[in-house]
Amino acid sequence: MELLTTRQFTLSHGTGSNREDEAVTGDIRYIDDGRPKPLMVIAHGYKTFKDWGMFPHIGEYFAQRGFVTIVINFARNGVKVGESEIRDWEAFARLTPTSEVDDLHLILDAVDEGALEYYGIDTDGTHRVLLGHSCGGSVSIITASERRDVDAVIAWSAPATFDRFPDEEKKMWRQNGKLALPEDPEYGIICIGLEPLDDIENNRERLDVIDAVRRLKCPVFISQGDGDPTVMREEADALYAMASDKKSGIYQVKSPDHLYGVSHPYESGSSAHLEQMLDETNRWLENVFSNIE
Repeated sequence: MELLTTRQFTLSHGTGSNREDEAVTGDIRYIDDGRPKPLMVIAHGYKTFKDWGMFPHIGEYFAQRGFVTIVINFARNGVKVGESEIRDWEAFARLTPTSEVDDLHLILDAVDEGALEYYGIDTDGTHRVLLGHSCGGSVSIITASERRDVDAVIAWSAPATFDRFPDEEKKMWRQNGKLALPEDPEYGIICIGLEPLDDIENNRERLDVIDAVRRLKCPVFISQGDGDPTVMREEADALYAMASDKKSGIYQVKSPDHLYGVSHPYESGSSAHLEQMLDETNRWLENVFSNIE
């Protein structure tokens, strides 16, 4: 394995934005050999972050295979700039799918404007890939559907809808001004505010994941764990059924849970399920790009 270079970055939404006090952070990994490289942006899921469990390993895996990878922290995921765990629950309570889509656009637009050239990285004219796990996969699909510069999307265990709440629960959520999520074994009781509910209800068209797959101008790889209790196989089938590009693929990996048997902190080699997912995804990418001019 060649030695990887890792850089950290912070990218603000900027003055004039209604999110000017928010920033996306991330880690850039690549082999510093001076060659142009395809780009892969890696998006975490709900209640995880760029340093959680498997995400640094995913970045390293694809960087070793020739990509420049950017593993990001969404701006409202609860991890403060310079920290590596969720502690800002006020920000987390305001996390919305639309804010995450806008975060991915921010990254891709910055790359368009030459942000990686600052590090001496050349991605001009190369392929661009979005890879997301869980909600990060759904967000990646929506983002790619709104652009023409993404060449492939990889959605691991991605929900087919963000509206996963019964009507009665949403009614109580609005009445109380907050919703207590099911108790988390790591974080305990987490409460979220009304912004996520408003986002789901007010942006139904934009956040329609199944319709976004239909609108993609690139192939998509839909994958699912066979023991996933969070996102059902039927959701993967529904997404794949709408994929129009003939190079799109669907895959089911042996997995005991939603996270492929991986925990946090990550122990190298702890999950054969994750390695299987990585290898199958890499094979799909090699096949897709061998057929793209």
